[in-house]
Amino acid sequence: MSGIDLASSEHEKARRMLAEELIAWFTTVGPDGTPHAVPVWFFWDDGRAWVFSRPETVKVKHVAAGSRVVLHLNAGGEFGDDVVILTGTAEIDPRGAAEVLTGFREAYESKYSAAIADYGMPLEQIGESFSTAIAFTPEKLQTW
Repeated sequence: MSGIDLASSEHEKARRMLAEELIAWFTTVGPDGTPHAVPVWFFWDDGRAWVFSRPETVKVKHVAAGSRVVLHLNAGGEFGDDVVILTGTAEIDPRGAAEVLTGFREAYESKYSAAIADYGMPLEQIGESFSTAIAFTPEKLQTW
């Protein structure tokens, strides 16, 4: 992560939000320059945000084509003043979601336990449907 030191005290908000927030906006750009933004579940692990997706989605096609990516956390705080925006690159991990997930399954399941229950299918089935693993590596961080 060039230029980003999330271990520094000034980035405490970013660390907290990356660990706790359930939804981020994942934005890619198509070949014609049109942006595509979608809300996603994500998991922050070892300097990367992991997003699992159905393989046929627009975001997967854009990432596979080399699109730059913005990961924007939902603005929190009383007046929308907790903002974390990460810009960087993403790649499709050939291992797939099920294998990637084994590295942090317990923490992922804990973070999303209520959402998984609400979705109405067990994590194994979610992993089968959302089988594409996208690894997002940030290069730039904006917070306020």
